[in-house]
Amino acid sequence: MKIKCKVIIGIVLIAFILSMGIVYGQGSLYSDPQGRFSFNLPAGWKAGTPVDPSQAAYFTYSAPQGIIGELIVILEELPFNATIDQYVAAAEENGFSQLPGYKASTQLPSTVSGLPAIKKNFTFNSQANNPLQGEAYIFISGKIAYTLLLDVLPNNFSQLEPGFAQMMVNFSVQGGAPVTVQPVPVPQPTPTIPQPTPVAPTAPLTPIVPIPTQPTTTTTSPVCPTPQPTTPIVTTPVPTTPATPVQPPVAIGMTVYVDPQGRFSIPIPAGSTTVQTTEMGIVLNTPEGAGIVVMYTLGEQYVQGMVTQIEPNHTFHGQSQLQAGNRLALIKLYSMVNPQDNVNYATLVATYPNTPFMIIVTVPADKYELSQSWIVEMIKGASIR
Repeated sequence: MKIKCKVIIGIVLIAFILSMGIVYGQGSLYSDPQGRFSFNLPAGWKAGTPVDPSQAAYFTYSAPQGIIGELIVILEELPFNATIDQYVAAAEENGFSQLPGYKASTQLPSTVSGLPAIKKNFTFNSQANNPLQGEAYIFISGKIAYTLLLDVLPNNFSQLEPGFAQMMVNFSVQGGAPVTVQPVPVPQPTPTIPQPTPVAPTAPLTPIVPIPTQPTTTTTSPVCPTPQPTTPIVTTPVPTTPATPVQPPVAIGMTVYVDPQGRFSIPIPAGSTTVQTTEMGIVLNTPEGAGIVVMYTLGEQYVQGMVTQIEPNHTFHGQSQLQAGNRLALIKLYSMVNPQDNVNYATLVATYPNTPFMIIVTVPADKYELSQSWIVEMIKGASIR
């Protein structure tokens, strides 16, 4: 029996192929080879070989009838700010709830290594339809989310759970006091593109929402007004003709980016350069100095959390909807003067209801109208799994 629980990007997979390793001493101190954490390993547990990069440590407990329990330490690097409640909600929505026969039991506040944590109890079934009882402690330290999972045959849970609980009491995260999670900075082109922090706007990009132009603006395509940091713009959404998702070959001047994990594909301006790839997606710069962040996130709550981070520090100009193939894209337009270079930037945030996908485009305000054609193509052409 083997359960592989991968909470990275909220995905839980199940497997039952065992790779056994060496035996640790009874109640011995276990230290992570990379120096990230340590704990007293309960007596009777044997170390196995992790089968996924997210598994920092993997152990099994055997009885005469075979393996009766697993203990897994799972780590996930968070590229953006998330509270423990947001992360647990995303893990529940996209991870635990996908386990066969999953039934949540209790979810209580706790502490691990002096950090706020959530303790979850639940039941589920193995792929062989055998019932299993699970307990997990989840917490965040710096940029790392920790999930410590115990799954045991129900008749043996009361035997092994006390040792797991004691292990959590002495679980120690290395590196001293916890560090507040900070968003991953986006390298800036010229002119500088604001970062996704309270100082500068950058976030996952999504299809653009058509916003009406000011009376002095004329154009043949759906346009949005040039944002002004001091004067809010009247928002009367102008509908855009629905279009099916762009498929190769795409519009002139566009190419298609395909997520290596197959979660989404999206048309982007030709010549765009990759700034950074993450577990959730990609950060791009366009030749004209716009920044694009495309993310397949931990869940819809994570998407809304990102939007919430943007709103307090930006001027809101309007919102509207755009049909993107068989999906609806909700687009919001913001602006902000970046104090680092005193340049006014427009930020468009596109989200898709009932999906964990979002796009954020940040472009200098004086280049915003000229960028609308490719932004519209990008939004209409996004294909989400």
